[in-house]
Amino acid sequence: MVNKVARRHIQRCKLLIRLIAVALTAGVFRWFGSKATIESYSATVYYNGIYWNDFELTRRYINTLATDDPSKDWQQHLFDWNDRRPFKKALILNCGNGFVERDLFNKGFIQSAVGVDINEDLLKVARSHTRSGHYPFHYLKRDSNANNDFGSSDFDLVVNHAALHHIAYIDQHVRGLAKLLQKSGGILVNFDFIGPHRNQYPDVQWNAMLELNSRSDPCFRHPRLKYPHLPTMLSTDPSEAVHSELIVDTLTRYFEPIWLRFLHGSLAYELLTHNSNLQPSTCRSTLNISQHIEWVLKEDHLYATKHAGSSLFMYSIMKTKKQSPTKADLRTWNVEELRREKRAQKRGGIYYDLTKSHIQEYGEQPA
Repeated sequence: MVNKVARRHIQRCKLLIRLIAVALTAGVFRWFGSKATIESYSATVYYNGIYWNDFELTRRYINTLATDDPSKDWQQHLFDWNDRRPFKKALILNCGNGFVERDLFNKGFIQSAVGVDINEDLLKVARSHTRSGHYPFHYLKRDSNANNDFGSSDFDLVVNHAALHHIAYIDQHVRGLAKLLQKSGGILVNFDFIGPHRNQYPDVQWNAMLELNSRSDPCFRHPRLKYPHLPTMLSTDPSEAVHSELIVDTLTRYFEPIWLRFLHGSLAYELLTHNSNLQPSTCRSTLNISQHIEWVLKEDHLYATKHAGSSLFMYSIMKTKKQSPTKADLRTWNVEELRREKRAQKRGGIYYDLTKSHIQEYGEQPA
């Protein structure tokens, strides 16, 4: 028994060393004084592939959950909520290539915007679109883990569109946003992934995905449904879902929701994303692709309603709390965050132990 325990301990140590080597070789951390930031290594990891919300049926499903209207997305809902008045100046967090602010402006929902991002390649694309389209936008290269200077403080809208799940020092950043909006009286809108850290799904949820996939029509079954491989995530984009599991709790420290909806995806996100079988094919089936997607979304809704906290996405409109956190709370959260990040830095970006599902898929020493 002792030898077995010892062997397992040695295996875990070897795995830890391997993961640290992957992370450090790829350059997970860039140092800023006593802190490190986490970012993707290339802009090519974004805007690629087919995701679940590329399907019209999924978008209607998300819209229904987000706004109670299958034909109304979160942008239209936000505009209607604001009495159909455009916001004067929006801050777009981790703006990427600028598609969110362009979309909002083209629809008449905002009058101007400032976009911030750490990736210079994506900012170049955003600036190019701004010049060619004569948009009233300004872009700043900012590291959200180290800098809350947005060049202005008169924003009446801050947009977190899949931004917070890329931030390691999430409490520090959300606290800075709260201070910014306390001054301007603006609001924060969130449309983000709030699922488990680096997509390391709980065993119960992952097993439910596998079971649903096994019941799927073979013509549309996900052919490569694999548990997300942690070393691969560390080597491609270590910022992906780095603290997605902390988003809701962190936001509610400083903000109170005016509108808050969970958008499920508990099972459907993985089954419909990057599924090469959801393309026109000659495979014979009694179903068509739309019928299959409808079935998956129905099962997704049943699972999410039975398993509170399993939703992977969230839409909310928030305002800063009237009662600010106490100094004692702020000190506690500071210490917790610094300890968490320092511990992860020593482990090459690894925050938690491997799940049982990860070990079952790849072993204790995944390749």
